This record gives sequence, structure tokens and C-alpha cells, in this order.
Amino acid sequence: MQIREKPDLIFHPVRMRIIAAVSGQKMTAKDIAELLPDVPQTTLYRHLNILAESGIIEVAELNQIRGTVEKVYIMPQPPSLRPEDLRGMKKSDYERAFRIFLSSFIADMKRYLDTKPDTGDLNVLADGVEIDKGELYLSDGEFGAMNSNLQSLMLKAAKNKPASGRRRRVFSYLFLPVPDVRDGRDES
Repeated sequence: MQIREKPDLIFHPVRMRIIAAVSGQKMTAKDIAELLPDVPQTTLYRHLNILAESGIIEVAELNQIRGTVEKVYIMPQPPSLRPEDLRGMKKSDYERAFRIFLSSFIADMKRYLDTKPDTGDLNVLADGVEIDKGELYLSDGEFGAMNSNLQSLMLKAAKNKPASGRRRRVFSYLFLPVPDVRDGRDES
């Protein structure tokens, strides 16, 4: 299977998880497999190869281990979609990408909940689970500045290495311009 379009590279359930795992650190396939134990090994290697061939991740090192070569992967920069990557996408393409994106949230939450007992005293807030939705009124300039600040914070935090007292957390955000329901007009 040859995938050429960047949205198709990024918006795939397994590849999204690999990208999140490799973000900000060097990892071997074994390291990634430990973080994604529900992904079969052949599937993991297939998607690692797709991401490496596309340049989303790169092989940073080759380690000789008992007659085999172990690849160490890095992500040179977080993947992002540029206007040229989105050119030609139809409404149905965006809807499909969004469904995959949302399904990754559902899968992440299920994996988290699967580690918990099914009792009535489960407190997800104590674990740091945050689910929020709100509306902001921002000019394009204010929105750009806020988004830039959020990205800077995320890129800084993505450089953190695993350590005692740190726990792996998933962070995602989504901004959508919506019509102003007060008068039915879109203010954009």
C-alpha cells in the first residue's frame, strides 16, 4: 500500500498513536510496542515503515544487537498539515479525518479505563483526566497568538523524557469556528 497524501499518513488510528509515542524522544520499535501493547507487531512495523518512508519519523541510529540491527526512531519535527497538504480535500475527506481523530480519543479513554476497576468510586479527576469544552470570542490575531502560545507550551513539554514522578499523558485540542447562534451569522 502506498500512501502519498499527508492527511492519510497522519489520520490513521495506529499511525496517530505511533506519532504521539515518538514525539519528543528517541524510541526503538520495542519501546513503541511496549507503549502500544494492543497493536500486533507486524502491524506496528508496517506503520513504522510507512511513517519512515514518508519522512514523518526518521531512523536516528542503528544499533547492532546480537546479529540484528535495531533502529532508533525520532520525529524531526511534529507533523503538521500545510495548505498544500489540504488542497483538494472534500468535505467527506475532512469528516473522515475528524472521525478518525475522535475515534482515537475514544480508544485512548478505553485503554485508560481498562486499567481501572469497575467500581462506583472511580475518580478520573484524581488521575488528571480533564474534559472541557468552551467558547471563546477571539479576533484572528488573538486566536493566532493563543494558538502559538499553546503550541510553544506543548513543544516544550514534549521534550520531557520519562522520569520518576512523570507519567505519560495524552493532550489534544481542537478549534472550530462556529456560527454565532445569537443571530445566525458566522462572524468569521
